[in-house]
Amino acid sequence: MLDSEIVDVLSINEDSYDGLVSLIEASKGVLSLLIASCKPGDFQTQIINRYEAELAPNISCYRVVLNQKEPSLRAALEQLVKDCPELKEPHLSATITVTGTEALMEFVSQADSDHRSELSRFFGYLQWTREGLREFLYPIVLWVTPNILSRLSREAPDFWSWRSGVFRFVSPAVEATSVVNRNGEFSLLIEPERRETLPLDELLDQVENLEQQAMETPALATLYNRVANAYASLVNTRQPEDYSQEIDRAIHFFDKSLALQRKLNLPQAESDTLLELGDIYRDLGLWERVLNLYQQSLEIARSLKDSLREAAALWRLGNFYQQYPLGDRADNLELAIASYTAALSVYTRKAFPEKWATTQNNLGIAYSNRIRGERADNLERAIACYEAALQVYTRRAFPEKWATTHNNLGNAYSNRIKGDRGDNLERAIGFYEAALRVYTLEDFPEDWAMTQNNLAAAYSDRINGSQAKNLEEAIASYTAALTVYTRKAFPEKWATTQNNLGIAYSNRIMGEKAKNIEMAIAFYEAALTVYTREAFPEYWATTQNNLGIAYSNRIYGSRADNLELAIACYEAALQVCTRKAFPKYCVTMQNNLGEAYSNRIYGSRADNLELAIACYEAALQVRIRTAFPEDWATTPNNLAIAYSNRIYGSRADNLELAIACYEAALQVCTRTAFPEDWATTQNNLGEAYSNRIYDSRADNLELAIACYEAALQVRTRTAFPEQWAMTQNNLAIAYSKRIYGSRAENLEQAIASYTTALSVLTRDAFPEKWATMQNNLATAYHNRIRGKKAKNIELAKKCYENALTVITLEAFPREYTETLFNLDNLNRSNK
Repeated sequence: MLDSEIVDVLSINEDSYDGLVSLIEASKGVLSLLIASCKPGDFQTQIINRYEAELAPNISCYRVVLNQKEPSLRAALEQLVKDCPELKEPHLSATITVTGTEALMEFVSQADSDHRSELSRFFGYLQWTREGLREFLYPIVLWVTPNILSRLSREAPDFWSWRSGVFRFVSPAVEATSVVNRNGEFSLLIEPERRETLPLDELLDQVENLEQQAMETPALATLYNRVANAYASLVNTRQPEDYSQEIDRAIHFFDKSLALQRKLNLPQAESDTLLELGDIYRDLGLWERVLNLYQQSLEIARSLKDSLREAAALWRLGNFYQQYPLGDRADNLELAIASYTAALSVYTRKAFPEKWATTQNNLGIAYSNRIRGERADNLERAIACYEAALQVYTRRAFPEKWATTHNNLGNAYSNRIKGDRGDNLERAIGFYEAALRVYTLEDFPEDWAMTQNNLAAAYSDRINGSQAKNLEEAIASYTAALTVYTRKAFPEKWATTQNNLGIAYSNRIMGEKAKNIEMAIAFYEAALTVYTREAFPEYWATTQNNLGIAYSNRIYGSRADNLELAIACYEAALQVCTRKAFPKYCVTMQNNLGEAYSNRIYGSRADNLELAIACYEAALQVRIRTAFPEDWATTPNNLAIAYSNRIYGSRADNLELAIACYEAALQVCTRTAFPEDWATTQNNLGEAYSNRIYDSRADNLELAIACYEAALQVRTRTAFPEQWAMTQNNLAIAYSKRIYGSRAENLEQAIASYTTALSVLTRDAFPEKWATMQNNLATAYHNRIRGKKAKNIELAKKCYENALTVITLEAFPREYTETLFNLDNLNRSNK
């Protein structure tokens, strides 16, 4: 699809949406029949959610689903009014959304007494009950499929003539088998495979032959099943808009099979067919029907004491609960785990090795995503499940499933809490690279792109090796994934990868920092063209958060204005990511908002710091320490920074509060579990001890030096060059002030640390930090005891002059004045 064609599709949807909302708003107090057409699924639901949210302040929104057996629009509306008597009140502003037409079948089931299909009855009711709708003085939005819309004018012309408007929506293609994690990684469930069948023409000939002989036998029921599976298999070779006929025919033949199986009392066969029919409805996203059919199959299997069929139903229920978009997510995952665990009592490795391995893989995904229980323990269970599956899924015997399980195992190690973080990420990278030996671009393009995305995420987080090179690897893998994840083919995954590229460019070390951040902003804004608040509220909010980070760090433009943009992004994201709905995200975003207020230029500095403290304290009220210890530990660390800088209250007391917060964070952020965060907190704790007022000044500086040296055990020049340089700067400041030891030796240590830090913090790469460090080094040379005094003063003057090439009056008026003052003092003292 060309860019202009993408715009056309988006324009069609937006024009239809605007027209629909306008007519609803204009139809207060009158009957208005509005027909909306869209393929059933998530996109239709997103549109309904969007207009109901927009109308909600002034217009009450109601929904009703047609009864499949008696699909009468009037009867559905009458039942709604009965259930919601306020609809009888005069002057009530309301709109009614009607769905359910997508579930109506075109073929006649043998159970139908009047020999009319559900769809035929629907059209009949519409045609003959038009006048009966006059009592409903509201805009009524009837959602139909494109196929039904094309027939409405012929099948129900009277109803059609009363329409107030027709609104057509074009939905994107969607994936049915991938479960997308919130961190952007993709894990794959292993789904039931379609049965291999004879050519459809041959099967239909056999059915016709048996039906002509009036031979209602188990063989005919089996043939019906095979025909149904053959039609279902055709779906894989068609474009999305061509699915409906094949799906309808598949369901029709499964229904015929069920009717005959019940007539012939074949409960085992009925149990199998119910599962296969459920699979069809799962592909359609008709979740309630899926659950009903799977549960019926389970009940039959249990009544027969048929453990094998019971396991088959439980296994499918496990997959269902993992993918079910409604209800409580935590409850659904517990039901999935229970279903898989029960299935494994039958699917043993010895008796059913392949089914055992498949169930282990899917159980691993459930534990990876589990909300209840200890996050660390859940991930260990997931790893154990995947490793168990690989005992059967060897590369030689099951290459594709071997690759799938390696990808999933890579995700588990990427998120693992126990063990060494660096080692876990190395193992994750190894698993992804193993998967890519099977998932090639030529043979499995979509799976290849998925694994490239996951590999990129692991390189983004990698601790071992050069951070700069790791981020380049990540960018290369994300960019490779986009050759498959185009906006046209995979809009949601395209947006996810755009977001991930934004993160990688935000953190990028190579290239010009300012340009990298501009690239990041562009990627986030691209993602937001798909991730709208109405369609993808969660992903919209997380991308807004990431955009806020980019604006917080932005170099181009006004620093003050950029921070205001960042604050706006964080506050927008928190409208969706509330404490109740997304506790983990809420903590992250409150932290980021607090940091933005800490750095804010507009407004009172003292008041901004109080706002920051309020954000951090709000984050601490969210109970995620057990489930997400790393995210929790960020909050006391940031709160400590705010207390360190606080203006209101006692300076001495504020620093004690800061130290207490850092020490609380270190209880969770251990060096083994979270080495990078541990090092950051050690560095910050060192700063707090450097400035501490209570207790001995000399002892406090020793504690500060110990903290900085501890941080440098993780913050090496190779792994974290920028952080290493900043800690070297802090260590130099502490040695400059040190009381214990030789004053001359302490100043030499300080100069050595400043000098080594400047090998990374260069003027081109980090101009502001370079200038600050030049200032600090100048002070050290000015105070230096060793060497010739005149030479030291010249070196100090040179450092101040270097600093003033960046610290200009226009850009940094306060710092410029201070540096110029120090330089003047140096010149006067040298005369």
